[in-house]
Amino acid sequence: MVQEREATFVPAVPRPFQLNMNPDGLTSNGSDDPNQVDPWVQAQLSNDQVRWLKMQGGAVNQPELLKNALAEWVVRHPEDWFRGTRLSDAIRSSLTEFIDRHKDEFLALD
Repeated sequence: MVQEREATFVPAVPRPFQLNMNPDGLTSNGSDDPNQVDPWVQAQLSNDQVRWLKMQGGAVNQPELLKNALAEWVVRHPEDWFRGTRLSDAIRSSLTEFIDRHKDEFLALD
């Protein structure tokens, strides 16, 4: 008779783990506002993208909106993502595409 053992998995990354996506050394503003976009991320966006994002801020969580835009972009462009597209380029491209694809669902810029 074979005795079953419970499998234990050790996480590859020890907890707690915080992903630092600030390659140029800029740090988060430390704000307690969960709707605040990290300054490094915001610096990667065009002026129009920042304006559009701020306009949506009254109705939706801006960081979540950016995460959704990036997630959609990765699914739609896996070859670009896995080929080594820089995060800053992916953020900009993903938001541009997201705004275009979902323009009827959000407030438009003037």
